[in-house]
Amino acid sequence: METRRTRSVRRVVWGGIALVTIAALSFGSLRDAGPLTQQDRIDSVTKRIACPTCDGESVFVSRASAAQAIRAEVARQVGDGVRSDDEIVAYIADRFGGEVLLVPRGEGLDALIWVLPVLVSVVLIIGLAAAFRRWRRVEPVAPSRRRSWMVGVGVAIVVGVGGGVLVARQAGQRLPLQTATGGIEDSTASLLAQARLAGGADVTSAIELYGRVLETDPDNVEALTYRAWLIMLSARQFDESLRNQAYASTITALGRAIELDPGYPDAMCFLGIVVFRDGGDAASAKEFVDRCLDREPPAEVRGLVEALKKEVDDVLGE
Repeated sequence: METRRTRSVRRVVWGGIALVTIAALSFGSLRDAGPLTQQDRIDSVTKRIACPTCDGESVFVSRASAAQAIRAEVARQVGDGVRSDDEIVAYIADRFGGEVLLVPRGEGLDALIWVLPVLVSVVLIIGLAAAFRRWRRVEPVAPSRRRSWMVGVGVAIVVGVGGGVLVARQAGQRLPLQTATGGIEDSTASLLAQARLAGGADVTSAIELYGRVLETDPDNVEALTYRAWLIMLSARQFDESLRNQAYASTITALGRAIELDPGYPDAMCFLGIVVFRDGGDAASAKEFVDRCLDREPPAEVRGLVEALKKEVDDVLGE
């Protein structure tokens, strides 16, 4: 028969387990205050981002061109000191797609990855506590009944682990070429990533890739913007007739991109450059440039626009 001392000891043990569990969960929920140096911040952010053209590598370890470009962008933003680490990760995810997140978000379906293990643990602890309490009753427990409890606990563990794995695979990171999780080679995100890489070295290929994106997603703002921009850059080497055609189509495409997403800075920035360089309209260019800079464009685009702004101001006598 269970004595009072035994009950007291059992309560102390369970209380200790509860305190340890609460302390562990509280400690795990606290965010680190952040690295002290810029390089520490860069390393911390790049470890959370997957290379969009690699197979399971983070930007921190990958040597692919896409990873190098992302590392450079992260370094620029950390150096600017405007965005926090989480905001930089969100910015990269917005430009490359959520597939680049190595660490799932803490919201939406992704949040289940964090909640489910805790939920399963709590259910298992309650189930085990109920089982132990039944086993310690005065009445002897039949072997068959004890076996049924053991089977039930085993099933709960299997279901919990299996459910956690399933949710992690469905809601977690999805890398390019992983067709089982939805990241297919010719998906919009993959095509955009390839186009970004080709943009600097192979303009023709980049234009073709952006065109393929627009075939399936005609309102893709990034593809509209960068395809028009690259076409205008390419047309500058041709005769006046072709330049005029390219100018008209570029203005239309950039205007469409701004209409679809007025907050997208790149389209506004390129519109200001094209209007000034190819249209000779300094007054309109100034308006577009000012609106572009207000929208915090990427570092490489900001550099182009800030240099242009000085020229525009000089032309307008400001």
